[in-house]
Parts: sequence; structure tokens; C-alpha cells
Amino acid sequence: MATKLVIADASPLIGLAGIDAFDLLRRLFGRITVADAVYGEVLAGVDLPGVAELEAAKEDGWVDVVPVDVHAEFADLGDGEACTLSLAVQHDGCLVLMDERLGRNYARKHGVSVIGLVRVLLEAKKTGLIPRIRPYIDKLADTDFRVSEDIVQEVLVQAGED
Repeated sequence: MATKLVIADASPLIGLAGIDAFDLLRRLFGRITVADAVYGEVLAGVDLPGVAELEAAKEDGWVDVVPVDVHAEFADLGDGEACTLSLAVQHDGCLVLMDERLGRNYARKHGVSVIGLVRVLLEAKKTGLIPRIRPYIDKLADTDFRVSEDIVQEVLVQAGED
């Protein structure tokens, strides 16, 4: 799956780190790009999941942090989502990793491909990186990360784990 530009928002980064699955991003996509605002948002968590993982990934060279100017059409989104989508609309054919519903709706409206954390897990299973999704979903339930039960069930069905 690693050929197109992959741009990540904060929630998938933090969520995957919280379930000890951050490295799936490197293994699935090779490298990812984050807007400077997203990088700052994750690092603002200080002792929370994602900080050490994102800093190490940047240092290892598989995460690129880039400055982004926000496009006016995304001004009503949070800083991270606005910067992520502003970057995405500049790169045809990119993939955005984002979980916030409003941001995902904006992405689709602008023709940007978008998947969330649970779909990242599905891709990891499809490519043989993980044997099952359910253990990761169970770990996710023990964190502050929230995902619709409908999405979870849909992905479990697609993964053959219903």
C-alpha cells in the first residue's frame, strides 16, 4: 500500500500509539507526512501516547513534518484537521488518516481519500501484518479513543471476525 503520499492527523497517531500499534504505520505505508500543527498537537500531550513514538519516527526518518498554511475553506475545523486537509488538497491521490467526522466529511467533499484508525487495522490484517483486529479493538476500548460501534462491526465483518 506504500506508494502514495499518506498524511496523518493526530487522532490515528495517538490512538495507534495507545494500543502499541504505532509501527503499523511504517510497516503499512513506509513513510507518512504530518503537518507541523499536528506534530505540535501530539507533542503537547507530553506524557501521553504518541509523543515518544512520533518523535522517534521523525528522528528515524519515516515521518516527515511539514509547515502548512490553512486554506480558508477549512477554517472552521480544528488546527490539526485544517492543516491536514489543506496539505491533502495540494497532493492529488494522497491518503489521509483521520478519525474526526467533520474532517472526514470535508475530505470526501474535496475528493480526498480518507481512512481512520480502525481501517488502518483492517489494512494491516489484509496485508498480513497482524493476524486479528479484535485484540486491538479491545485495547482501544480501554483508552480515551472513541469510535462508532457501527464502524467497528463493519470492519470486523470485512475482516472475517464478526
